[in-house]
Amino acid sequence: MTQGEIPILPLTEYTGVVRRWRGALAVIAALGAVIGTVLVALDRGTYTAEAVVQVRPIVSQSDEPNLDSNRQISAETEEAVAGSQRVAERALGLRVAAEQLGTTDLASSEVIDAARGIAVGPEEARRSSERLEVSILPDSQILVLTATGDDPETVSALAQSSAVAYLEFRRDEATIGNGESRQRLAAREAELVAELDALDDELGAVPADGVLAYAEVAKRQELTVIGTTFANLESLSVNPGVILTDAAVPTSPDGLPLAAGPLLGTLLGLVAGLTGVFVIDRTDDRLRSTGFDAGVLGVPLLGTAPVASRQAGIGGVFPVNTAGSDAYRRLQGTLLFNLDSLDRTVVLVAGVNDAAAATAVAANIGATAARAGRRTLVVGADLRNDALGRHLGVAEGSGLSDVILGDARLGESITPVDGVENLGVLQAGTRLDRPTSVLQSSAFGRLMAAVQADYDLVVVEVPPVLDVADAVDVAGLCDAAVVVAEAGAESRQEIIASVEQLKRVGSDIVGLIVADVG
Repeated sequence: MTQGEIPILPLTEYTGVVRRWRGALAVIAALGAVIGTVLVALDRGTYTAEAVVQVRPIVSQSDEPNLDSNRQISAETEEAVAGSQRVAERALGLRVAAEQLGTTDLASSEVIDAARGIAVGPEEARRSSERLEVSILPDSQILVLTATGDDPETVSALAQSSAVAYLEFRRDEATIGNGESRQRLAAREAELVAELDALDDELGAVPADGVLAYAEVAKRQELTVIGTTFANLESLSVNPGVILTDAAVPTSPDGLPLAAGPLLGTLLGLVAGLTGVFVIDRTDDRLRSTGFDAGVLGVPLLGTAPVASRQAGIGGVFPVNTAGSDAYRRLQGTLLFNLDSLDRTVVLVAGVNDAAAATAVAANIGATAARAGRRTLVVGADLRNDALGRHLGVAEGSGLSDVILGDARLGESITPVDGVENLGVLQAGTRLDRPTSVLQSSAFGRLMAAVQADYDLVVVEVPPVLDVADAVDVAGLCDAAVVVAEAGAESRQEIIASVEQLKRVGSDIVGLIVADVG
């Protein structure tokens, strides 16, 4: 993969995330179902009722003779009026009057007349108006009054009474306006009559001239206009509008059915959970999907190696004809093919941070190769912790450190492994807290040359690369190296650092083995 190239994630990368987080996803989905059920249940107590009103033009309060009865209506203004405090007070009065009269007809004249004498508190009216919403249908003069609440009868009465109160408010305002116009016209008419009487007296006392005659004609014409205006006012009727749709009593609450709560909650919980776990998983640098991660790390993937769980203790190599031995047969085949093609027989097996997985892999690779007929030696070069011998079930005795220091002979220190023909083990021997001088000695080099001549395959187990520098010291005496990374425990950056350290001393990295701890 070239630098800057975006890796294409295989399907197993996504399914792996779901498997790893399946417990958390199940909890999140269950929590979402509970929350969804509660929210839908709480929302199901809300009822809605609507009354639809068509607003019609009413007469102008102008004193002009040509009354503008078809003037344009400002829908925004009417929307504000319908939702105003004064209309809310009237609507509440209508509901109180209807209740006192024992009727549901809020628009009846008896209810309207009775409501005029009912005093309504402004605070109560304000609370009532908060449950009413007024809207305008697009490009029309139609208002929709929508009432909401937890009781179907109450919301129906609120919407209907608000519609009736709004129209009665418009009717009263128009009637008051007409009355004021009549008063102004009557006052002007009286003034004109008085002025004409004065003109008649003046014309009778002096000869008529053009000025006085013109004034009399103008005033008489204005009287004629006033008379026409009075006639128009008498003929016009106030029609503020009509209720197109009465507010019906709702039969069911708004919102989703109760069964939708757990379904939607579970779905939303899963979506949120999957989003969260994928973000967490992608920001987690630990080794996950072997196929994807090995390509990104820039080292060949030799395969996945099963390793017994630490809780189960250290217990030897996998028996023949088991799933574990079959996995190592496939892994050993790939490894030996690479080694044979390069004519190499000594391979270093190193972990990244943890020695246990690398020890198990080294022991099982050696056992698998020996079962295949290769004369194999597994060397424990972790002189700080001799776990290899215990893993293969070999009794403690002299080992690598003892041979190098001259305290034991090589042939006497190599022990055959019971039950595995062609397999020998050279344990670490006496534990050394500071083995650097031993591992860098010429005696160790001569020992490695000797075992390489006597065996078809030599597997050298060393401490973790990032733990101590022992692996780097030993790598120069081996033909090739294999890095063992534990899935889910070690980060990509740590693996890269291990590979780079071995490469800096000239080690040829054959590939990466991912240890799958059961």
